[in-house]
Amino acid sequence: MKKELLIASALVGSVGLAGVAEAASMSFSGSHKVGVAGSDSNASAAAVKASDIQSALAVSVSETTDGGITISSGFQILNEGGAPSNNSSGLTLTFTDGSSLDLVKAGNASGSHDIAPPNGGGEVGIAYSSSNSAPGGIDFVGSADEVGFEYHSAADAMGVTGLSFGVSAAFNEEATTATAGAFDTGYGVGVTYVTTAGDTTVTVGAGYAAADYIGTSLTKDEAGGHIGVSAVTGDLTVAAAFGSGDTVRTTTNMVQRDSEATEVGVSYVSGDITFAVGHLSSSSTDEAYGTAGASGEDQKTHTSASIAYVIASGVTGTVGYRDQEGADEGTVQTEASGSSWYIGANISF
Repeated sequence: MKKELLIASALVGSVGLAGVAEAASMSFSGSHKVGVAGSDSNASAAAVKASDIQSALAVSVSETTDGGITISSGFQILNEGGAPSNNSSGLTLTFTDGSSLDLVKAGNASGSHDIAPPNGGGEVGIAYSSSNSAPGGIDFVGSADEVGFEYHSAADAMGVTGLSFGVSAAFNEEATTATAGAFDTGYGVGVTYVTTAGDTTVTVGAGYAAADYIGTSLTKDEAGGHIGVSAVTGDLTVAAAFGSGDTVRTTTNMVQRDSEATEVGVSYVSGDITFAVGHLSSSSTDEAYGTAGASGEDQKTHTSASIAYVIASGVTGTVGYRDQEGADEGTVQTEASGSSWYIGANISF
């Protein structure tokens, strides 16, 4: 309860600061994608293709106090889906030294410092089975409750050029023991370091997260981390990242998991054209709550490539392709394996 009171005090203090305008500044941003996507699985079903149209619209609101603190938030009206969305953000306080504090729906500091290697673009991919618990990326550890905070340091933290870090915590101490399992308390830390080596800018990112779960049969909590490195030389970017840890699934296909994932990617920009290639390989051993991990692995492996061309300001055309394979309990699933492609354009504003 003490932790929740501290967060509430920060919220009340922020909105009560003197000098805040009665009407905050507001801006819109979004995108509209129009294309055609196709796929051909290794199962007996025939190849398919269909139109792919997705729209996104978000609202950002902010204002700066007389003391120089910026208070901001926002919400999504559309989130690349057919139905309206109201995915609201929490509150962010940005201080004069460049550091910031997220309050409510704050996220996890581990994920804020992951390295995301280049990957093929476009709306490609064949849906993996819901029973396949292998992660879709290296940043799969980092659960959080909406009651919490995340602190982001300013650049060149603690006087170290190129260093930044973050810490986060989330609290749901009212969670009760349940058969399905429930998130109780979680923490996260992350760090990013940027340096140069000749003409190359090197970025190293790492994070660790842990969470306690309540469940009548659980024998695992969540704990794990990731590390990655990116090197940019002129228009060429090369990156690799790895993540490993234990997680708990509390909704569909409720299991406890021991997982790992590796991502690598390369991109090159030539004028208005961007070439990108990426690869993911991940695996997971999932078992019912309280059961030792002894089954076959779930696996996801895919390689993607794309060419993106800037047609006009805010308008980008993309051609993408992906080849993938999915396995559940050590057995390849032909319906989740095969190839897919996409041709389309994205208008952003």
